[in-house]
Amino acid sequence: MALNVKHPPTRATAHFNGIIYGLTGAGKTFLLGTANKCETTNPILIVNIDAGILTLADQEIDIVSPSNFTELQEIYEYLREDNTKYRSVGWDTLTEQQRGMSMGTIMGEIEEDLSFKDLGSVSSPTRQDWLKSSLHMRRLIRAFRDLSYLDDEDKRLHVFFTAGERMDDLRNIGCPSLPGLLGLECGGYVDVLGRLIVANKEVDGETKEVRYLYTK
Repeated sequence: MALNVKHPPTRATAHFNGIIYGLTGAGKTFLLGTANKCETTNPILIVNIDAGILTLADQEIDIVSPSNFTELQEIYEYLREDNTKYRSVGWDTLTEQQRGMSMGTIMGEIEEDLSFKDLGSVSSPTRQDWLKSSLHMRRLIRAFRDLSYLDDEDKRLHVFFTAGERMDDLRNIGCPSLPGLLGLECGGYVDVLGRLIVANKEVDGETKEVRYLYTK
């Protein structure tokens, strides 16, 4: 039997894929926008799930806002098969994708256009619902991550995911805000896991807000 042996990508052909997580206001969306200022990653297509894009105002950045899984599938297939424009794709955010579209679809609480069916109705997700949502997210992360590993080097994309941050109480560590063990495991699905934080720093006698990106 012949083995389909491949070698790791070279520095010249390697494409970034990673998850950047942080608290609200850390600057995750703004950081995605900076990809448009880098020759290697410009232009970027941002898949906007959060709808919090004011931080990108007045910038020439292409944004798509899918309202259902059919549209997500179309975006994925376009980037995988037909894309000749974009060098990178940014997903903002995985957290809202899981909480809104994924769980909302599973629970039957939203229509195809993301409008809510009954704002006064509240139901609790079952263990099976959480499992389905986790499977949704695992498939989604892997599918878009693999756009950085396409056999055709000319079609490969740099892939940036963002996510909120939560504390895992059992381990007392911060991780991407995703359900169950997925928050701890998702870093293993990508090449880079980064935490974006905001801190105060003394600069020339003034206290200024600075941002740090810690990677693993």
